[in-house]
Parts: sequence; C-alpha cells; structure tokens
Amino acid sequence: MKNIKLLFPYLSKHKISLIASLIFAIIFDVSLVLLPLTNAKMIDAITSLIGTSNSLSDTDFFKYLIISIIFVALVLVFNFLFETMVNTVVEKINVELRNDVFEKINKVSVKYIDSHNHGDLVSRCVTDTENINNALISSFRQMFQGIVVLLATLIIMFIYNWILASVVLILIPFGFVLSYFVAKNSNKNFKKQANINGLLSGKALETFKNLDLVNSLNSGEKIFGDYSKVNDELNIVGQKAQFVSSFTNPTTRLVNNSTYAIVGVVASVLCVVSADSSNILLGASCTVGTILAFIQYSNQFAKPFNEISSCISEIQTGLSSLERIKEIFDADFDIDNGNEEISKNAKIIEFCKVFFGYDKEKLIINDFNLDIKQGQKVSLVGPTGCGKTTIINLLLRFYDPANGEIKVDGKSLSDIKKSSLRESFGMVLQDTWIFNGTVFENIAYGKKDATIEEVEAIAKEINIYNFIKRLPNGFDTKISDKSGLSIGEKQLICIARVALMKPDMMILDEATSNIDTRNEIKISEAFNKMMEGKTSIVIAHRLSTIKNSDLIIVMNKGSIIEIGNHKELLQKNGFYASLYNAQYSN
Repeated sequence: MKNIKLLFPYLSKHKISLIASLIFAIIFDVSLVLLPLTNAKMIDAITSLIGTSNSLSDTDFFKYLIISIIFVALVLVFNFLFETMVNTVVEKINVELRNDVFEKINKVSVKYIDSHNHGDLVSRCVTDTENINNALISSFRQMFQGIVVLLATLIIMFIYNWILASVVLILIPFGFVLSYFVAKNSNKNFKKQANINGLLSGKALETFKNLDLVNSLNSGEKIFGDYSKVNDELNIVGQKAQFVSSFTNPTTRLVNNSTYAIVGVVASVLCVVSADSSNILLGASCTVGTILAFIQYSNQFAKPFNEISSCISEIQTGLSSLERIKEIFDADFDIDNGNEEISKNAKIIEFCKVFFGYDKEKLIINDFNLDIKQGQKVSLVGPTGCGKTTIINLLLRFYDPANGEIKVDGKSLSDIKKSSLRESFGMVLQDTWIFNGTVFENIAYGKKDATIEEVEAIAKEINIYNFIKRLPNGFDTKISDKSGLSIGEKQLICIARVALMKPDMMILDEATSNIDTRNEIKISEAFNKMMEGKTSIVIAHRLSTIKNSDLIIVMNKGSIIEIGNHKELLQKNGFYASLYNAQYSN
C-alpha cells in the first residue's frame, strides 16, 4: 500500500475532473439512498388503504411516485456522468504513467537494461500499467460511490429506525474484516504472478525475435517446452492467488444474506410491536414500507463491501504491478555529472590505465593504455571476447571504468556531458536496427531536419542509391526489421543513417560483416572518403578491411599485446600475423 503515493502526482494533475466526478457521485448516491425512502412512503400509502374506502388519490402516493421518478432519473444521468468522467481520467493517467515508464527506461543506464529481461521490461511498460488502470477504475468507483453511499445510508437508517440501523451496522462490517484478511494473505501470490507473467513475456519476445533461428535448428519443441514450463508455473501461482481471493466474495455475501434475514426478523417483530402505539421503542416504529426500505438499505450499505470483495483480485494485481513499476522509477538514471562540451575535432583520445569488468569479480579490460590522435584510423582486432566492443562501450560511457580514466583533449569523460560526447561519434554496429517506417525516415532518423535531397546525396555517396531506387516506392518504401530486406541491405541503410549525421569521429563495430564482398569494397571506399581527416575506430574480423589503418591494436584477454600498422605487424610475425595468415592462407 505504501507504493500508492507514486500515483499522487498523476492524480493531482486531474484534481478538477476528480472533484467533478466526486460531485456526480454525491448526487447519484444521495438520489440512490433516498429512493428506498420514497418507495417506502408509496407502500405505506397503499397499505394505509386496507380496511378503508379511500382511493390512492386520497393519499400522498402520487407525490412520492413523482419524487421517485425524479430520483431514478438523477441516478441514471449522474451515474453515466460519473462513469464517463472516471474512465476518462483513469485512461489519461494510464497514458501518462505508461509514457513516464517508457521514458524512464530510456534514461536508465545500459547496465540496467542489460541486467534485466527485456520481455519483462516490455511487460512492465504495457501489462503492468494496464493492471494499474483496471485497479484505479475499480478503486475510484468504490472510493467515490462507496463512501458516500455508506455515510448517507447510515444517516438515513438511524433517522428512520435506529434499532434496524444498529443491526445492519453491527453485522455488515464482518464481511469487510474477512475481506481484509483474505486480501492481505493473497497479495504475495499476486506479486509472484506478476513477476512470472513478465518472465513469460520475455520468453515469448525472445522466441518471436529469433523465430527463423528456432525453426532452422528444429528447436520448436524445446522452446515450447520451456514456455509451457513457465506457463504451468504461472497457472499454479495464478490459481493460488485467485483461490485465496475467491473466498472474499462468498464470505461477504454469506454475511450480507444473514443480515437480510436478521433485519427481516427484527423488522417483523418491530412491526408487530408498533401496532400498539404504547409499545413503540423510543421512536423505533416500523411499517411494511420500513421493512422493505431497510432490506434495500442493508443491501446498499453492504454493496461497497461486496464490490470491493468482487474486484479484490483486480486491486491486488494492480498493487503488485504498481510495485513493479516503482522498481523502474527507483532505478538510477544514467549518471551524467559532466558539464563540459567535447572539443570540435578533438585532438587526442587517451585511455589511461583502464580496468573494467561487467562482473566486479572478473575483469575484461586489464591496464589498457592507448592514445588515439586526431585523424587516425585505429583498428581493434583480436579473438572473440577479448574486449574490443567493451572499449567502445567505455568510450561512449555506456559503462564507466572500474579504475583508470579516459580523456578527450585532456578532459576526463566523467566531466563531459554524455550528450555532447555521443553527438561527436557516429557508430555503425554489426546488429542492424530498422524501425517501421519509410526508407527515408530510417535514414533521416538521426537528423530530424534532413531533406530528401540530403538523404539521396548520402545514398549516392555510399553507393546504395540504385539499390533503394529499385525498391517498390524508392525512398518512400515502407520497411521494418522483418520487411524482407536482406541483412546486408538493412546494414546499408544503417550506414547511410550515420553517414548523414556527418559526425566528427566514427566507430565501426563489424560494420561490413554482413555485406557481400563486392559491396564491401564499395562501402569501404565510401567509408574511407567519409572518414578522411576524421578520427575513426574500427572493430573488424575481416583483416583485409583494415590494411590501410594508421594503427592496429591487437588485443587478447583485455590487454594490448601488439600495436603497429599492417605491414609492421606482419613483419613481427606474431599474433596478428597468425590471425591474418589463418584467414588468407587458402
């Protein structure tokens, strides 16, 4: 329950609408509470005719009939207004909450994202916010309507007949007390259910993203088995949560039905006693209308407790989801204490005794020292897992060194704004990222004011213009990650995206690994032209693509073991030479 304060800022934004919905609820509830009273008056008017020759026109029957019709109209109109207003406000809150969760996920560190199941994060963005939405709707209905009904009904009952009111007041809360204990015991199961649901979403997301690989390996049965195992666990936990919470509704209804019976018996006794005016107990008279009115009032008084018990699972699920959302909001932002701007055309990048490990107990980078001067093309090579990509992660401050320092023109990266640092680098990765949109939108993603002329010019510059024009609608062709483009074609579009930004420094992480040999030569030529005079860092397994590098850094187990240009390293006949010869000996 302590997490509910997380919603206070969202609620305060809509306080006028919430106050309006409260007013609608008051009008609706008061009309609803007064309706049994007018009905009782009509029934008493009818029963007063027994044994007389009078007609209904001689009583107040028609007066109370008109009043009842007015109350019914008020109930219908203001209940509609209340429901509409509450649903509108809650939906707005849901939109704002979902946007804030998504924004926060985009502002946490890469380390946080890497350490969490991506499907679970998606589940928190979508499923958990929807659970909170459902819980809010249920809660507002009970809070606004329920409280007013309880107070108004209680007041009317005590004014009308304090003995029957006391009977209802004593018996009904037993159902609420039972509901409270059931809810308290079911909360842990609902929390576990939400966590497993996130895990299940993660497994589904992984499978859908890699369905071609799953099918190629004939791993469908294994994947389905793993999914079914988690699904079965969700089923067991879900059953426990629902089973425990299901006790609430029948328990409260048992109390309510018992209340109806007791009220009926007590009211009947009072009715008989009231026949003799000398036996009226301190104004607790009773008529047939009173009996029917109190049966309705006991139902109205119990209704908020019944409805709370009927939606207890929604509320518990929402509270569990709120706790999962709070974990996102409590996560640390991507730390950026820098206030310096990176120099235009930086003169030198220095790695000074850098140590780093994703796991503190296991270092990946050990005492890394390197100077990269302006305009140099520096290539990092080495076996898989030697730390090449980690160096890039450290340079762009996706992670910070455990020890040591990285500087640009003498300024420590920790003193430079991350936005300024990252704007200075253009990075092309081995993994492609294509979103649903046109080819033009995908290329212009990094430059919001880009024109079609600029995009076409950069496409020609890196030799992909003809490929794009062959698409059904050219630059207006809709594409996506699963649009049917080859991996190489998607990589070409990613390369064009970075090239359009014309950054001061370039990072190519296996950028041409998915490109065929002929296009690789063309793109390498375009890269060389684009990187002319610029500092660039290249990670490559194809050593033929880095022959013209000014400096080749050979890494193994997180350390530099050789350094030099292509010719010098071949002459050393060391680790680099063995890698090169292994690739081209045939």
